[in-house]
Amino acid sequence: MRTVPSAPLRLTFQRKLLLASAAVLLPVMVLLGVDLFEDARLTRKTLLDAQRLTAHAVAVQVAESFEAAIDLGWALANDPLVQTLDPELLDAHLLQLTGHHTRFSSIGVYDAQGHNRGWGDPQLPAEPRLWIGDRPYFQRVMTTNTPVVSEVIELRRPVRTALIVAVPIRDDQGQPRGVVNVVMETHLLAQRYLSTRHHSQQEILLVDPAGRLAFHTHSPTLPFERGLAFASFPPLRGALEGRAMRIDRATDPLTQEDILGAFVPTPRHGWAVGVMASRELAMAPLTQRLYLKLGAVVGIALFSGLLAVVLSRRQTRPVRQLQSLAHALGQGDMARRAHIQTGDEMEELGEAFNQMATHIAQRQREVDALRAGAEDHARQLAAIIASVPDAILLASPDGRLFDANPAGLRLLGVTEHTQLEVLLTDHLQRSWIRHPDGRSLSLEELPLSRALRGETFSDLELRMRSLTGEEYLVSVNGAPVRDATGRIILGEIVLHDITERKKIEEERARLLAREQALARVGQALVREVELERITSVASEQCRQALGADAVGLWLAHPDPSRFTWMAAHGFSPASHADLEQLPPCELPPGTVQDEALQIIDAQGSADMSFPGHALAKREGFASVVLIPLHSRARLVGVLACFSREPLELSASEREFHTTVGQLVAVAIEKARLFQEVREALRLREEFMSAAAHELKTPVTTLQTWADILTRKEAGAERQRKGLAAISRGARRLGRLVEHLFSALRMAPGLAKLERDRVDLRALLAEHVASLSRSTDHPIHLVAEETPIIDADRQRMGEVLAHLLENALRYSPPARPIEIRLGCVGHEAVVSVHDHGPGIPPERQPHVFEPLYEPLPSGAPGYAGMAGLGLHLSSRIIEAHGGRIWLESAPGEGTTFCFSLPLHGVEGTRHANA
Repeated sequence: MRTVPSAPLRLTFQRKLLLASAAVLLPVMVLLGVDLFEDARLTRKTLLDAQRLTAHAVAVQVAESFEAAIDLGWALANDPLVQTLDPELLDAHLLQLTGHHTRFSSIGVYDAQGHNRGWGDPQLPAEPRLWIGDRPYFQRVMTTNTPVVSEVIELRRPVRTALIVAVPIRDDQGQPRGVVNVVMETHLLAQRYLSTRHHSQQEILLVDPAGRLAFHTHSPTLPFERGLAFASFPPLRGALEGRAMRIDRATDPLTQEDILGAFVPTPRHGWAVGVMASRELAMAPLTQRLYLKLGAVVGIALFSGLLAVVLSRRQTRPVRQLQSLAHALGQGDMARRAHIQTGDEMEELGEAFNQMATHIAQRQREVDALRAGAEDHARQLAAIIASVPDAILLASPDGRLFDANPAGLRLLGVTEHTQLEVLLTDHLQRSWIRHPDGRSLSLEELPLSRALRGETFSDLELRMRSLTGEEYLVSVNGAPVRDATGRIILGEIVLHDITERKKIEEERARLLAREQALARVGQALVREVELERITSVASEQCRQALGADAVGLWLAHPDPSRFTWMAAHGFSPASHADLEQLPPCELPPGTVQDEALQIIDAQGSADMSFPGHALAKREGFASVVLIPLHSRARLVGVLACFSREPLELSASEREFHTTVGQLVAVAIEKARLFQEVREALRLREEFMSAAAHELKTPVTTLQTWADILTRKEAGAERQRKGLAAISRGARRLGRLVEHLFSALRMAPGLAKLERDRVDLRALLAEHVASLSRSTDHPIHLVAEETPIIDADRQRMGEVLAHLLENALRYSPPARPIEIRLGCVGHEAVVSVHDHGPGIPPERQPHVFEPLYEPLPSGAPGYAGMAGLGLHLSSRIIEAHGGRIWLESAPGEGTTFCFSLPLHGVEGTRHANA
């Protein structure tokens, strides 16, 4: 296969002379083009500079307008009359001020809740009063206590587009108690800046920090809904980021015209001003000059071209004579000679031509020698192609397969080249060429057809079959073969046999899919603990992992030959309903007692009984794989995989099925253990309930008689101490009994909380006052705020009682108890601090566990009585959507803290709300 070098570009002598003339003229054209380009650049620069200056002037005026509004707002905020917030006094005062300050549309005064207290709009009545508490600018003023320039908004009354300068009204402590609003309607702003334009085609726009238009002089009545038309305009976004921008070409988002302009930020407040003009109108003078200069250029070019043609024809006459003699020489006429008498290089060229004719014979002999060498080279190239291990096929432009190397002949299953010469349509059918998935291949998709169309492609995978019946999977690379003129003369493809490689890749993918399936089954089973859910999830996941058409799961009875259906997937609705009515089935001894799985012919094993045998026949399943589920050497169930095709499992597939069965068996055993644990917990709760009821009456009797004897009997000192010890022990037992009752009520979860608005400060003060009468410990309450929470008042009282009781229990005699109440963010935080011995770090993580003693036995401050108070407190706080924690160090006391969401905080999730 020879490659023909491409022919160089051929130009006649006359054309070359014309090109030389054009080359002489080219610098003049280039200079004219540079002049046109520079003129356009200077014109654009002048226009953009003018627009930038206008934009800066407008930006300064806008900032001054904002500052003037802020100054007016401060003056009103400090006015004693405004400080009264009395509508009867303020309405007339504000109307008068609005009339004096014509730059502003209206002035309003609002209290801290956003209700209007003074109305200064001369066009609308004050009633009904506006409420602006939901406006973002109002919330920012009340939060930051500083003036705020709002974004462009739509007023509620009147319905117009405006911006508002809001200034806080401060009380004697400097805190905001209201807001002065100075309203600036955007259409009035637009009219104010019209005079700054250099010409009527120039447009001015003003946008707020969010990119919304305050005004656009081209569209003075632009609806508020279209105010974000420039929000994503890149030059404007740059100006909002603080950078002055100039553009010489862009599309106006409103008018869709080509524009040029300048965009600058305001000196303060983060707004931006843009000045634009239609590019067509702005560049009109430049366009006129361009047309004039282009006319001059075209005239010069036409005259120069005509002159070049005349001169070139005279100079090319000797060349045409030499051309005629060269053709004659090529046809074998060696006698003709050139007669050129021009007295220049052309005459010398004619003499050289005459000398050339004498050497033609010698050159012919040299050509014959070169031809012989080329034939040798072609034979060597053919030997190299024959040794290539990949198949090479060639097709002619008329759509016919005509050649192949030896590897190609072997792949096609032919022995002679004469068997190759078939049309591509016959080749497509004879070699059974298909897509990798078996789909038919059209003639247009055939690789040789694509190569003949000029396509180059690689790594195209196809299936084909040789004449001997062997099927291959091949990777095809193809390209066209072109001659020196670029014309396609052959279609060539190279085929590489990848059958074995694909088998290895498929095996690797199959093993990876099994590993992933095992992982999915394991994850799904680990997440579940209920037996019903585990069996349902197991049957569903096993159907996917094992590639079965349907799956059924039966659990074994204590009698290992009886099974009960639990779950199934893949059956028809009617069969699924029959499964739910299926009674326990029996298997012959040894059918699934061994751990090895079994494959059963569902249609031909009439004497074999297995779970779902009748349903398998009805559904038309051909095979069933029974996987016995063993856990701890005990059969817990059978997993049946139904297939509509006869199955033959390899050793690795049997191992995979067995592994999946082991996973399911372990999960079922886990669910049964969970049921046993739950039953044990239920028995424990029943015992605790019985013990609490049995203890309550004798403990109450014991405490009552101890109190009576202490008050009525004047016994010896030792007797009084004994009665006091009995009374304290009875009270502790009583509290423990109450804690047990509370724990039992909360065992399945708190009952529905009776939520209401609770003043946490008042609730703390109530419990402190009650407890202070019965203890010698000073109790100090520090409450800087009065937070309101949504809570169950009785439950919160129990939490406070538990924490205060715990603090008193571990505090040394006469040492104070400190309670603090405050707000952090959107939460109320309460802390109870004692000066007790502190809790060791290793015991702190367990303090909120039931019946856990914070101090070890024998440690200083050990109370000798474990309780449930802290555990119940943590349960109640968590049910309210809060959290509880402690901070303690040995020898430095302990602080118990809890936090709760404040009233009205959105998005808080409560456990029992």
